[in-house]
Amino acid sequence: MRDMISVASGFQYSVNIGYDLGSDNKLKSFIPTKSALSLLEDILLSVNPTSSDRARVLIGAYGKGKSHIVLTILSILMKRDLTLFEKLMPKIEENPRLYQLIQNYYESENKILPVVISGSNTSLTQAFLLSLQRTLSEHDLLSAMPETNYKAAISVIKRWQKDFPETFEKFLNGIDDPVEVFIDRLGNYDVAAYGAFEQVYPSLTAGSAFNPFLGFDVVELYESVAKSLKSKGYTGLYVVYDEFSKFLEANIVDASVSDTKMLQDFAEKCCRSGALQLHLMLISHKEISNYIDKLPKEKTDGWRGVSERFKHIHMNNNFSQTYEIISSVIQHKEPIWGTFCDEHARDFEALFSRYQKHQMFMDAQGEIETAIRGCFPLHPVSTFILPRLSERVAQNERTLFTFLSAEGTATLAVFLDEYEDNFTLVTPDLIYDYFEPLLKKEVYAGDIHDTFVLTSTILNQIPEDTLGSKIIKTISLIYILGQFERLNPTKEQIIGIYSGTYELSEIEQAISDLIEKEFVIYIKRSNDYLRLKQTSGVDIQQKIHDQIESQSGKITTKDVLNGSNFDNYMYPCLLYTSDAADDTPCV
Repeated sequence: MRDMISVASGFQYSVNIGYDLGSDNKLKSFIPTKSALSLLEDILLSVNPTSSDRARVLIGAYGKGKSHIVLTILSILMKRDLTLFEKLMPKIEENPRLYQLIQNYYESENKILPVVISGSNTSLTQAFLLSLQRTLSEHDLLSAMPETNYKAAISVIKRWQKDFPETFEKFLNGIDDPVEVFIDRLGNYDVAAYGAFEQVYPSLTAGSAFNPFLGFDVVELYESVAKSLKSKGYTGLYVVYDEFSKFLEANIVDASVSDTKMLQDFAEKCCRSGALQLHLMLISHKEISNYIDKLPKEKTDGWRGVSERFKHIHMNNNFSQTYEIISSVIQHKEPIWGTFCDEHARDFEALFSRYQKHQMFMDAQGEIETAIRGCFPLHPVSTFILPRLSERVAQNERTLFTFLSAEGTATLAVFLDEYEDNFTLVTPDLIYDYFEPLLKKEVYAGDIHDTFVLTSTILNQIPEDTLGSKIIKTISLIYILGQFERLNPTKEQIIGIYSGTYELSEIEQAISDLIEKEFVIYIKRSNDYLRLKQTSGVDIQQKIHDQIESQSGKITTKDVLNGSNFDNYMYPCLLYTSDAADDTPCV
């Protein structure tokens, strides 16, 4: 199939905003969705000096393309060549309002420098400071030092002079000017003097690099840097904390009150920055409120205060757009594709007939066409499962995009290499195989983990790559998704998935064998659902008989009845005494 189908470049690896900011290929491969265009428009509107809407938290599951969207938007804010946005610009041109916003921005004096923060093993203050320093260095903007850099250097020199005379003496030997002259040059923002200080600093501090930002208020420092960059052609800074959720997962219990206050202050500063253009975006997989439920009240209130300072933007679960993206990644080559469609017209028609009115594809007009032809060779059920499973369990290393484009075991690439030019479809069992390593990790996900353990137990008793094992994996995925109103685990559903590869009799026999061996239960009273069953391998009736025999010699009916009688009774009686004179009984 490789001669007829290829995979669009640029999807082999997940996007890292910090590393990929200068990548042309990432911009060329970006496929816009409605939610992406809406976010772009929202951010371009916030560039207006009168806007007070400059602090956002972008929320969406793995595999939703959040990083790719933000990477593209930041590139526009940097005024990268519009011809690089090969797939984005045609969509923008269809929206006159958004197209005009783009034109206005590129014709304006605005040019915003992105500062990308990532990582989960540092404090917020340190993460913000180090990322700013790295950004200025990478863009050769350290010469546009803000006041604080020079003041920090002067402060260090004076501290050496007062508290560390030996270090101060070594410093004097490392510079050419008298110390008073050198400090005066720093006070006048002499770039050469600052460079000399940076050069001598490591030899005095066991090789460490001078970080001029430590010890200063983060919000004031960013504001100062933004002001100093105006002379270099930048009108402000756009700060993005990529994968902010990882910081929350690793540090939210230990995060200090000063961390939350810094975030609140930064968000407020951004919303009031006016023409200075300070923006902040946090990228998270869940709402901040989902991470704070076990914190003490003081910290809970602090993080709620942070959350309230930000505009919350959710990546909508519009799977119709996801199908379009999948169809863009899977590229069909003409004229081979056209010939193939003609030769297999009856096969395509059979798929349309079966799934045209199926509940899986009732959200939008045209979904079924995209799912069947556009996403070929994915089976329509695989097209339905793939983005939803990716949203539930995907991580950076395994998403729907890596399944489609990466080389490796159980990927689309392997499928294309193995099968010839025929009407063979990617069924859900291949998707199960690809995401199996992630399903193993879902130890805290309850139902997902339980279903995976049950599935693994059954698969260990069935030969690999048989129809029976494929059916088990498919049923497992249907239960993991749990959207029975759209895709239910019935016999008819299984037949529809595998009828293109196997005869009807083979499928029915495979299902019957699974039921007979008690790997699957056929629940007729519950919508004819098929359900996985974990067998214990024990003869229950024999076990009951053995237990009866083992107890028969130890227990008697009398003991059982006496043991069941928990009530004790008091019987009334008459007490007789006799009179000492005539022995007459008295009561």
